[in-house]
Amino acid sequence: MIQHLVIAIFLLGSKRENMMTNPAFKLLIEELEKFYPACSTGLKIKLQERLFEVSIKKGKRILNYKEVQESAYFIYKGSAIEFWVNPQTLEETASKFWFEKDFPYTTPGLFSREPSLAYIKLLEDSQLLGMRFTDFLAMKNEFLEVEPLSENIRSHYGKLRQDYEADFQLPAIHRVQKLEAEHPNIYLLAEIQHIAQYLKISTETLRRLRGK
Repeated sequence: MIQHLVIAIFLLGSKRENMMTNPAFKLLIEELEKFYPACSTGLKIKLQERLFEVSIKKGKRILNYKEVQESAYFIYKGSAIEFWVNPQTLEETASKFWFEKDFPYTTPGLFSREPSLAYIKLLEDSQLLGMRFTDFLAMKNEFLEVEPLSENIRSHYGKLRQDYEADFQLPAIHRVQKLEAEHPNIYLLAEIQHIAQYLKISTETLRRLRGK
């Protein structure tokens, strides 16, 4: 019995040490501290116990249409695309891209616990850190900073959404050049028709404006 306990403590310690030196975990902490610099050591330690790491192949979905998202994700390496699905016609439209250091989730979805109106699939082989929503709630109850931290993340993506919508007041070439500048490899990751859908222009217009 004592021997089993010693082994369990050793394995737990090894797991924590591995996570602390894990570059994906270190990058996640750096990003979380940008949203909330006062993240406590206790929160970081508990995160090590709650997080899981997963590698997923290109084309796989991390969220399906009408599914309630059960895990929150952080993209360590890779990228993803979100497709909004018309509930009447089931027509799919590319509505968002997610890249490294992003926290992909749909609205409504993860936090509201509503069935998603979109689905998210990976554009390339990707490495993700994840946390089950039930574990997120447990963390939220244990650490007061989780609430402002998660709100700051949501506010960040809300601001990005506002910026995205404001860009439609400008010429299409502005949106094309902005996306190309922020993500020079976008044409290697996504199909051109999906990029055009995201930019809300025709495929022909995107071909004409691409690289200008």
